Amino acid sequence: MTAPESSSELKHVDPEQEQDAAIQDEWGPQVLHSTKALFEVGDVFFYSVVISLFFGGLHYYGQQFWSHILATYSKPVIILGGSFIVSQVGFWFWVSLLAVLDLYQLPKSFWRYKIQPLKVPTREWYWKALWVALQNQFLVGVPTGLMLYQLMEWRGNPYGMELPTVMNVAKEMIGFLVVEEVGFYYGHRLLHHPKAYKYIHKQHHLFTAPIGIAAIYCHPVEHFMCNLSPLLLGPVIMKSHVLTLWLWITIAQTNAINSHCGFQLPLFPSPVGHDYHHEVFNKNYGPVGILDWLHGTAGTREMAEEKKQLRAAAAAAAAKKKQQAELKQE
Repeated sequence: MTAPESSSELKHVDPEQEQDAAIQDEWGPQVLHSTKALFEVGDVFFYSVVISLFFGGLHYYGQQFWSHILATYSKPVIILGGSFIVSQVGFWFWVSLLAVLDLYQLPKSFWRYKIQPLKVPTREWYWKALWVALQNQFLVGVPTGLMLYQLMEWRGNPYGMELPTVMNVAKEMIGFLVVEEVGFYYGHRLLHHPKAYKYIHKQHHLFTAPIGIAAIYCHPVEHFMCNLSPLLLGPVIMKSHVLTLWLWITIAQTNAINSHCGFQLPLFPSPVGHDYHHEVFNKNYGPVGILDWLHGTAGTREMAEEKKQLRAAAAAAAAKKKQQAELKQE
């Protein structure tokens, strides 16, 4: 199966024009909805697997592995170096798999899950995103890691031989989600303010049909403000073990990449809500969806179609009224 051809140009539409720009492409037949439910099969399955692998690894290899790490490396090296390695390996592993799917349509059977199949990623997209991603990882990520270490020292985050328990991780994950939802939602909405959007967030929205690597294709200010700060603040507040921090980095980073991947794959968390945000700009700001629901910014493609029809009907009624008025004058 050959994917349809499309322009490699990254086109941008300003928020003032978004109402007319929305709904230009036909979404794939497998796309069933465009909001993110709080609990979906893909979320439950995928993250259950990740957490099960984490605790399975701790059970079989945890004590031996961790005692070796503590005996071999200093605390700064463990926290700074370990966190950097975990984030780098996780990020480029998923991005590489998605690049093969995007650029070579391999496996071809997955292409039927493409959310916006008329927008086909190109090498130009990847090269454009690659350099920005590397700059953010090193020029923003490394200084933020140093700040994280100082905050963890100040809070007294544990990193000794006592490993995190299931109950502690479950409790802390809830705290992480709350911090992530609040921090990302309000930071994201702030960047959509016209005064901030033009200079900062506009760069990220060049991808109206996002790809995985575009998760960190953004201005450095946005990367620190929305991507890193809400992610890392939770473990600092909860005084989490460094291993729990690494688990959270893996989960949150995977979710961010998946949210931008452009494919609604079976048993994976649905990226449709955020993909829709990239298409219309003013819906689905948050990662979880609670604050979108509270603030009335949750949106679906069906809602947008209905609004488009209402605008068209209103325009037709106004034109008819104007025509009738002109006829009366004659």
